[in-house]
Amino acid sequence: MDIKEVITRVGFLICIALVGIFIGKKFKVNQKDISTLLVYVISPAVMFVSVLQAPKGNYLQFSAAAFLFCSFTALLAYQIGRFIWTDHTKNLFAFSGGTGNTGYFGLPIALAMFDTTGAAIAVFIILGVNLYEFTVGYYITSLGRHSIKDSLKKVVKMPILYSFALAYALKIMGLIPNDVILNSLNNFKGTYSVLGMMVIGITLSKFERFEVDLKFLAATLTWKYVYWPVAVLLLIHTLGTAMSGTEKAVVLLMACVPMAGNTVVIANELDVHPEKAATAVMLSTLFAIVSVPLMMMFIS
Repeated sequence: MDIKEVITRVGFLICIALVGIFIGKKFKVNQKDISTLLVYVISPAVMFVSVLQAPKGNYLQFSAAAFLFCSFTALLAYQIGRFIWTDHTKNLFAFSGGTGNTGYFGLPIALAMFDTTGAAIAVFIILGVNLYEFTVGYYITSLGRHSIKDSLKKVVKMPILYSFALAYALKIMGLIPNDVILNSLNNFKGTYSVLGMMVIGITLSKFERFEVDLKFLAATLTWKYVYWPVAVLLLIHTLGTAMSGTEKAVVLLMACVPMAGNTVVIANELDVHPEKAATAVMLSTLFAIVSVPLMMMFIS
């Protein structure tokens, strides 16, 4: 994959977000309703079919590692955020600090760069990241608006947990649905990608006065494009020969993707500064035009 293809992919995602701005201005579209669909219907369906379609192999360790790394990173970001903000911005910073757009941004690039083994590693890393987003990440963000007890209740109600458990149980027992059902469920992947970017634009379209929080932008972008690559490179160096070349390459790629679109989805769902989330994610996606090609050069 050359730089032109990377720019094309990034540009396409940005265009979807721009369409969202137009739709949000032209029609009465409620971004919270779309976010609810993503959280409670589309994301669980994508998780379910991704687990079922993953090739055979011991890849669950990558999901566990991604979940633990994202959770630790989010908790670290939360502690740092407490020294910067006194309002709920620290919760949003923590959520965004623990994740990245590994799904509809990182996965297509991984599929183009790597063989089936590399693609499988990418899929299971994404599963771990998604589990973080809708458990630990959701809990941390919810604390910005709800009590600990209510936040835990919200996490328990997250259907993505049960879709993952059901799919993994079916896979272990060999009870895989037929191709017709799997192909039908695959339609949710495209829907997730399109709506995930469009809700960013729709959220931006709702602001009559557009104010940029420079402190939040600086913190989130520095965290994503400095902390993440450095932390992952140190982790890879520590593990050394325990990781193959393909494993290292996939992990590095997943570390340089932009901020997660789900940052906006969760912020809308919980009403925690969605305007800050949308602005940061959009700018982060623009930065990916530089970050991804640079990391690809490093990989090669």
